[in-house]
Formats: sequence, C-alpha cells, structure tokens
Amino acid sequence: MSRTRRRLATVTTWVVTVAWVVVYASAVATSDQPPEPVTAVTRLVVPPLLWVALLQISSAAELAARLVLRHWRSGAVSRRSAMDPPSQLLAAAVAALPERRREWGSAMLGELAEIRGRSARWRFALSCGRATLWLPPAGGWPMLALMTGVVVASAAAVGPVVGTAVPGLTVFAVTFTALVGAMVILVVARSRRLRLPVPVPTVLVIGGVAASIAATVIFLRREPAAAQHLPPTAAVYLAAVLAGCLWIAVAPPRWLGTQRLAPHLGAAAAVVFTAWSLLLHRLETATEPSLPLLLVLAAVLVSTPFAAFVVPAFTAGRAGRSFRSGLQAAVWTVTATMPLTYALMLPEALRRHAIDGKTLDGELVAPVGVNLPYALVFCLGVFPVFGLTLGVLGAALGARRTLPSDPGQAGPNPTT
Repeated sequence: MSRTRRRLATVTTWVVTVAWVVVYASAVATSDQPPEPVTAVTRLVVPPLLWVALLQISSAAELAARLVLRHWRSGAVSRRSAMDPPSQLLAAAVAALPERRREWGSAMLGELAEIRGRSARWRFALSCGRATLWLPPAGGWPMLALMTGVVVASAAAVGPVVGTAVPGLTVFAVTFTALVGAMVILVVARSRRLRLPVPVPTVLVIGGVAASIAATVIFLRREPAAAQHLPPTAAVYLAAVLAGCLWIAVAPPRWLGTQRLAPHLGAAAAVVFTAWSLLLHRLETATEPSLPLLLVLAAVLVSTPFAAFVVPAFTAGRAGRSFRSGLQAAVWTVTATMPLTYALMLPEALRRHAIDGKTLDGELVAPVGVNLPYALVFCLGVFPVFGLTLGVLGAALGARRTLPSDPGQAGPNPTT
C-alpha cells in the first residue's frame, strides 16, 4: 500500500470513528429509554473496532509481510549473493545437516573454495550433495527403519481405538499420531540428544497441547452430536496445528533464533492473552458492574489483545537489538496462545450453553456443537494471523535504533 493510500485510510478511520462516537453518544443522551450501561458501552466500542480492523488489517498484514521479506533478503540472500551456484547448492545442503555433521560440511565448503573451474566445482558440489543424502542417521538405518515401523503401526492402531471411545475423533488421532511420530523420527535422526534450552515455555506449550486434546475429547464425549462439526478437513487442520506447536516448542528450527528471553516473553504474553479470553467469556454471563468498573474493563478488553502480541516482540527486539529476536518472541507467543485459548474455549462453551442454551458469544440459541468450528476458526486461525501481524510490527519497532552521534559507537545492524 502506498503512503498516500495509507494516510487516506488512517484519516478515514479516525473520521468514521469520531463521527460514530459523537452520533451514538448524542443518541443515548437524548433517548427517553437509554440502554443498559453494558449494552451502551458495547455498542459504542465494538463498531469502531470492527471498522478499524477492516481498514487496517490488510495494511498491517502487507507491512508485516514486507518486513519479514526484507529481513530474509538482508540475511540469507545477501550472504549468498557473492556465491556462485555450486557454492549455493553446497551451502544449502550443509545447512540441512545435523549438528554432529556440521564440521564435515564446513570442511567441504572450504575444499570447494580451493577448486577452480566451473565444471569441476559443479561435480564436487553435486557429489557432496549426494553424500549428504546417504549419511547414516543417529542410531543407524536399522534404528530409523524400526522407529518408522513403530510410528506406522501406532497410527494404524490408534484410529480404531480412539474412534470407538470418541466417535468423530478418528481422523484427528491418526493424523496427530503420524505427524508427531514423524517429528520424533526427524529429531532422533538429526541428533542423539534432545535438549530443551527453554524448559518453562516448552512445558507450557506441551501442557496447552495436552489440554487441547483433553478438551476436545471431553467436548465430544459430552456432546456426541458435535462430531458432525469436526469434518475430516477440520480434524486434519487441528492435528497439524497442535503438532506444529509441539515442533516449535520441542525442536525449534535454527532460523527462529536462539535468544532465551524471547520464548519466556512469548509464554508470559500467551498466559495474559488466555486470561483476557477467560475474562471476556465470563463477562457475558456476569452481573452488571458499576459504570467506573465498566469503563476500566472496556479499556482492558480493548488494549490487552494488542499489547499481548506487540509488547513481547518489541521487548525482545529491543533487548536483542535485532528483528529476529522480536520475531522469535512473536512466534512463541502465537505458538503458546493457540492451544491455551482453544483448550479454554471448549469448556467455556459447555458452561455457557448450560446456562441459557446460547453459543459462546451469547448471540445465538443453537446446539453446543457449533462452538467447535467457532473455536477452530478463532483460536487456530484468526488469533495467529492477528498475533503474527502485530508481533512482526512490534519486532520491527523494537529493532529500530537511533544512530549514535559517534560512528565508532554504532551497534550491529538491527535487521540481522
């Protein structure tokens, strides 16, 4: 989006928001039967928020994508720009090697640098690339074959067992078992020892995934008819997201960074966001608070979701003086938020439906099973997109540094 269009969208947003507040406040003040305070504040706050979201989310997402792309280009692409194609091929193959083989890969890169002639360099790079494909994994090929067989047998056996105990969860059980088994095989094949550099955030995510599975099982056991709201595609998506959360927590990729502060900030922010979600659900059925408390709650409910994703990314980016550190915090925040909010939303849906038969948002009288796709869409779809967009912007703001007056005191490039 161009700067002119962005300014126009911002001005339009503020004009519409201020106009709505003035018109609605005037209508409430002159009404013979003004609405209840909770209803009045809700109608005052929600429409401007929706309007702001509709106008700004596309611009923010586009800006976030540009920031990530610029960071990627300034990193790997700039480092490889001076390499010829054989060097780039071998560097990519070495980057995929496990840690125990990294010294061998570095030696091959050094040997390639001494080879002259285009054809000779290509032959050497291709031969090294083929060699990396046939390097024995940790434990050897027999161990890898045995583990693969165990994973396949487990995925085949878990389906009928879970399908009998919890109808509607067969596809999820098979997919989740297969994905987790594949991740275990990759971790074992690439490393002899599993290390958890940030145990507290890792345990939080693992606990959130376990709670999500338990909440889904309880939900379908109490409401068997809700299985129709979990079609195979949704079950596969749920399994893939939860398995991906485990992957980020247990075996995070190298490109994510190794800063220890970022995962802890992300985990703390996820707990705050989950508490905000619980407060939002409980206010739907709570008694009417006083007007001062209502105004405080309105401010908290509006600001918390933004702060929960922006603050950790900004803080990590500023502490690490890099965009990658902030991006790492944003990814950890989203990774912990998804299973925690999903595990919270399903029991809250059962509680709310038992009160008045309405859905979790309190708008419709419908079967409780409709809350299952609602939780999938918001907790595993809307929240991650919303959170990553804000997190990337926070990381970019945190990584920005004011240039010092003395050039000799300049710090490292904030975009690395």
